[in-house]
Amino acid sequence: MIEEVLRKIGLTEYETKIYIALLDLGKATSGEILQKANLNTGKIYDILGSLKNKGFISEIIESGVRKFSPANPQQIFNYLDEKKEDIQKQEQTLNKIIPDILKKINSTKESQKVEVFYGFNGLKTAHQKEIDKYSSKETLRVLGIMGREKYPKLIYNFYIDNLYSKRISSKVKIKKILNKDAKKYRKDHEKEAQIKYFPYISPVAIVTINDLTIIDIITENPIIITIESKEVTESFIQQFELLWKLSK
Repeated sequence: MIEEVLRKIGLTEYETKIYIALLDLGKATSGEILQKANLNTGKIYDILGSLKNKGFISEIIESGVRKFSPANPQQIFNYLDEKKEDIQKQEQTLNKIIPDILKKINSTKESQKVEVFYGFNGLKTAHQKEIDKYSSKETLRVLGIMGREKYPKLIYNFYIDNLYSKRISSKVKIKKILNKDAKKYRKDHEKEAQIKYFPYISPVAIVTINDLTIIDIITENPIIITIESKEVTESFIQQFELLWKLSK
């Protein structure tokens, strides 16, 4: 019980053991304290000095021999009062620097915007974000396109007639990983695109360009998620490039 309380109020493990040993001994030399505490440490005087500074023990000289004894337990309350004062000072200091810390966090924290769109009009709005990123310096990566028969006709025609033509005119670099069943529709895709095929079918397509990721969930009523974040987009690009190496 005593050991547990002493540790909670801030004494170290060795300080606690030595103080309890000294309580049992009443008055003792450093060697006697070590023996009673069943410890073997060359830092005994450092530990005793720390306990003295905290007011837990006192030191006396008897016949030229240094001995130590427990101080009045009231000193423990004085020690706790000092700790309270230190904590209050630390809180005051922390309150002063919190605004500066928050400024630094906000200045380095990447802004991230996530939006969800629904239906065909939502799909067009979402992919306008993609179109706005097109340039000859960018690389567009598309993962997960299925064969023509898997798409609602309205959506497939939007890709062919709207997106693909704008990609070609912008000279954006294009890399696509398509489902192997889409291989027979190669002519539907941009002539300039690098295309590989992977043996899986999914109604989800992932598009990345610059700091933009678009996730298309293609059904009769599509759901489109756009994420504007350099960090998130970079993670999707890494996944794409890994699959690119595995695709044929």
